[in-house]
Amino acid sequence: MSTLTETEDVVEGRLVLPGTSGRARQLAAGVLLLLVAAAAFTIVQAHRAAGLAEARTDALAAAKERVPALLGYDAATLDADLATADEQTTGAFHADYGKILDEVVKPTAAQRGISTTAAVDAAGVVRGTRDRVVVLLFLTQTTSAAKGEDGGRGGTSVSGSRVEVTMKRVGDDWRIAGLKPL
Repeated sequence: MSTLTETEDVVEGRLVLPGTSGRARQLAAGVLLLLVAAAAFTIVQAHRAAGLAEARTDALAAAKERVPALLGYDAATLDADLATADEQTTGAFHADYGKILDEVVKPTAAQRGISTTAAVDAAGVVRGTRDRVVVLLFLTQTTSAAKGEDGGRGGTSVSGSRVEVTMKRVGDDWRIAGLKPL
């Protein structure tokens, strides 16, 4: 059992410390409530920032892997390579790119024996959200053709390019939703 000191009082069954009025307690409760709200806000913002950073990192890694698969094919394995390229895409870009593969790339590559590779030399995030990230890739593309455009002897060419790639989250994966040469 505790005993009260000279500086403590009991009012209506509650311990009251000297110098603490109802107004002071209300002010303390208000300050405490503000501190709890600020802490909750900070935690939510930190969680959002971590989610955005993770999305940017994951989308960039996916772009560095998917774009070479999208742009590369070998004349000897053309159908399988173009199917792999098609699997890298999503949304409206999926239909548009599929049409380009069927109407332009496949007939030209088959006719001229074209094989091409794309290597990512440098990459970075331009902007993004948790579900859509735009990246910039610097590529080196190497293209070999058995036949030239005029039907003559082919050759090999190496070229550099920059592309802005829009990556979109599809479930737990990132797919190419747009590709724009710069």
